[in-house]
Amino acid sequence: MRGPGYYLVTDMLVAAGHTREQASAAVARIEWDVLDAVQGTVSSTGRRFPADRDGDGYTDGWHDSSIAVNARLAEFAERSRVEAERGGISVPSAPNPPIPFSPPPPSPELRDVRTVVEDLFHGLVGERPYDVAGDELTDHVLYAVRWLVTEPGYTDHLTAFTRDRERELRQMFADFGPGSPHDTDPDVWPVPRYVLARQPESLLLAHLLTHKHLSLAGAWEDVLPDVLLDDMAEAWPYRS
Repeated sequence: MRGPGYYLVTDMLVAAGHTREQASAAVARIEWDVLDAVQGTVSSTGRRFPADRDGDGYTDGWHDSSIAVNARLAEFAERSRVEAERGGISVPSAPNPPIPFSPPPPSPELRDVRTVVEDLFHGLVGERPYDVAGDELTDHVLYAVRWLVTEPGYTDHLTAFTRDRERELRQMFADFGPGSPHDTDPDVWPVPRYVLARQPESLLLAHLLTHKHLSLAGAWEDVLPDVLLDDMAEAWPYRS
């Protein structure tokens, strides 16, 4: 990744009396700043696909590409941070990565899944409102797992799962769901703790954690913050 410019600057700093480690750390600190700015630009670009292009395939590719690029940039930024701090130069804590894009409008199949999920959810918790994160977070989750939940027969499997695991699901909602003590958790990044357990998508996530854990982890990676799924996995320990 590093070209002649890196060695030019570090050599100049060494010539000015700094150690090689100090010089490398100073350049790494500058690299971190640049990479942080580029990540912000990529995230912003990933939210705005060209208006003259449409279709699920194009928008999926556009978003997925921006996410992949940002993940690679994050690796470079972490390397620069470690090198800078090894040389005694502090680096600000990187901001928690945002939910990287606004998902495109859901497909008809995904809208059908959402309808079923909401009906099942309200059947267990009543007509309580969602958490403050609301519809936007639901859309993000559904988009992330879209290939897993639009398979033929998925809603039938989810309905059967909800019936068979009703006792455990009700326990999860009592401990973490709407009206639970966690419903008053402070608003912290990216949203309050255990927020997914208070939303309709908690049902399909409980199902996927139980039956397709690895596939879910793969679909989630670099799309939504890990802490959201980690909290949901803690709220749903009934995976046997």
